[in-house]
Amino acid sequence: MVSFRCRLDGSCCRKFWIPVIHLDLWRLYYYGDYYDLENYVRLIECSDPSSDPKPLLFNSEYKHLALTEHNNGCVFLENGKCKVHPYKPLVCRFYPFVYVEKESGEIEIEVNEKAVGECPGLLIDDKPIEPVIADYLKKIAKIRILELKLWSRVVEDWNREHGRSSSLSKLVDYVLIRAREDFKELISKKLWIT
Repeated sequence: MVSFRCRLDGSCCRKFWIPVIHLDLWRLYYYGDYYDLENYVRLIECSDPSSDPKPLLFNSEYKHLALTEHNNGCVFLENGKCKVHPYKPLVCRFYPFVYVEKESGEIEIEVNEKAVGECPGLLIDDKPIEPVIADYLKKIAKIRILELKLWSRVVEDWNREHGRSSSLSKLVDYVLIRAREDFKELISKKLWIT
C-alpha cells in the first residue's frame, strides 16, 4: 500500500517554488498574523497563460504569485521545519500527491512523479494509496478546485483593472481584499479549510 507520513524535514520546501492564490495568502494573514505579505511573495514568469493556477497580468506580463525563497528554500522554512504548517498553502498539503479531476467530477489521487525517490516520507509498493490518505486529499481537492475557480475570478478582475500595474504591494492588497470576501462566503457554506 502507498503510504505517507511527513517527516517534517523540509526537503520538498527546498526543491520546488510554491504557487499561491489569494486564499492561501489569507490563511497566512488571518491565522499567522503575516500582515506584511509583500515581503513573503514574489512573481514568477509564466510562459503559459492557461496554466494552473491562473497567472496574473503584472506590468503587462503573465506571472504566477509564489512564496519567496530564503536560504535555498521556502521563506517559511526555519531550521528544517515549516513555520506555517497548520495553515500552509493547499498546494503544500498535497505533496507528495496530486489530484486529477475527471470529466465526471470524480477526483482521483495519484503519487506525484517528482516525489518518487525524493520524498523521505513516501512509501510505495504496487498497491493503492491508503484510503484514509486518499479520502483526506479528495476532501482538500474539492476545496482547492473551488478556491481555484474563485482565484480565476480574482485574476480576471485584476487583469482587466490593474494588469499594467507594477506594484507588488498593490497586488497583495487587492488579493487580500478579495480573499476576505471569498473567505466569508466559504465560511458561510462550511467549505473553509484552515
